[in-house]
Amino acid sequence: MDIIRDNNGPLEATLKVKLSEEDYREQVNKELKNLQRKAQMPGFRPGKVPIGLVKKMYGKSVLAEEVNKILADAVYNYIKEEELNVLGNPLPDHEQADAIDWENQSEFEFHYQVGLAPDIDLTLSEDIKVDYHRIRVEGDILDNYIKDVRKRYGKMTNPGTADAEDVLFGEFAEMDTPEVPKTSGHNHKANLYIQYLKDESLKKKLIGSKPGEQVVFDILDAVGSEAEASAMVGIKKEELSQHGPLFRFTLESISRVEPAAMDQDLFKKVAPDQNIASEDDLRAFMADQISKQYQADADKHFKNLVMEKLLKISNLPLPENFLKKWLLDTNKEELTEKKIEDEFDQFSDSFRWQLIENHLIKEHQIEVKPEEVNKHLEEYIRLQLKQYGQDDVPQEMLDGYVKNIASNKDEVKKVYDHLFDQKLLNLFKEKLTLKEITTDYDNFVKLVTEKYKQDKGTGITDAETKKNKS
Repeated sequence: MDIIRDNNGPLEATLKVKLSEEDYREQVNKELKNLQRKAQMPGFRPGKVPIGLVKKMYGKSVLAEEVNKILADAVYNYIKEEELNVLGNPLPDHEQADAIDWENQSEFEFHYQVGLAPDIDLTLSEDIKVDYHRIRVEGDILDNYIKDVRKRYGKMTNPGTADAEDVLFGEFAEMDTPEVPKTSGHNHKANLYIQYLKDESLKKKLIGSKPGEQVVFDILDAVGSEAEASAMVGIKKEELSQHGPLFRFTLESISRVEPAAMDQDLFKKVAPDQNIASEDDLRAFMADQISKQYQADADKHFKNLVMEKLLKISNLPLPENFLKKWLLDTNKEELTEKKIEDEFDQFSDSFRWQLIENHLIKEHQIEVKPEEVNKHLEEYIRLQLKQYGQDDVPQEMLDGYVKNIASNKDEVKKVYDHLFDQKLLNLFKEKLTLKEITTDYDNFVKLVTEKYKQDKGTGITDAETKKNKS
């Protein structure tokens, strides 16, 4: 066997693999003998079919199969031995392979196109400056969170008059006209949430209403969708058209959550591990907690900015002709030549980022160990159980939950990718210069929305960075 590499350019090459009969004779004969032992033909005992007949029946297919096995191993070993950093997979020359005469040839030559990864000269340093947004929580956002917390720990009351955020309970009765109930019409008792209604005039009628009072309205106008209307009056969505839109609602009772007082009892429930002594302390604590939640969005934006910056700095060349052929060859059902041509900028940025990411993995020895995955799962489960009031969970129980989740390869991969991305993010924060910008969440959302409208189609997404990180 002989393998010759012809360079077609800086990052593209053709591997020519030449096979003689000596390279494949032993494997082919071995497989033919295996088939002889299994072959059954009229006039011959099982396993006693002459090897000549077996060769005549199966020789061509066996030869092709064994040669392909040898080729695959040969190309893989050559790439490994020569330490070639290839992109994608070697592409066989199908036209050249189709011209082979398997009946009469004993020597063969196969051609494979390969794309080579460029050398990367990239060092993370303080010279690389990237915007990093700090989310400030204040105003309506903080007020609404405090309001929700007070409601969560509040008590249920039954006032005599309805207000905008109350839950009304009563009976829905189908009507022919606003004054006349429908004979054998649909009746259903359920809750009615004033604040979620789309019909403002109906809201005004319900606010201030008392048990025993009635109001007739169009259920589709009230909520704005068939799905919500059918759920409200207890009808299957597909059966909604069989009923009229007019319903009379008879109010039976009103439920209202009385917000918890801003006192020590509330402080202990919200943050049992914190020394909160006043409303100002609670607001500061809540602002910090909300900021941490929002900061995750800021981190994603920061990572995307880093990716853009490093792609620009590295300016990596790619074997474009090879990659276009490889994309088409491996995605025939999803991609066309035109689509690849139109979107190649996005594809190429994804390839470049994967190369940069792999470079950083090696240079900074980034890895996620199994014990880190298990620890993350344990902390996640502990937090989930705590939300349901289970603070002191036995270690044996936690271990059982972790073992159960860890048996799911897809779930483990999600955790692995999350931890890896977190380590990469921390690396960027440690090595680069962060130009901190403090802003409120609404302005941050506007900024990011506008940016990604302008950058739509760059091809750089979190999903595409979830490559092989080994």
